[in-house]
Amino acid sequence: MKCWFCDKEARGVCAACGRGVCHDHAHIHDAMTLAKSDTSTGYTSYYNVLRSLKCTDCHLHWVHHKPDGTVEE
Repeated sequence: MKCWFCDKEARGVCAACGRGVCHDHAHIHDAMTLAKSDTSTGYTSYYNVLRSLKCTDCHLHWVHHKPDGTVEE
């Protein structure tokens, strides 16, 4: 697989978008948490990915859903 940005050999894949990235275009994310909620039970399941790769184009941010239905970004 080739790097999405420069066509060198990819060393990994961005955990956020799935693009192939070479050593120069990959950044190591300390931790990435992926969550899903089950509206029928009210439970939320999640897992943490430590030291995942992220490409130079992806900008990740937190979105908070409050119990009253409002959303903060």
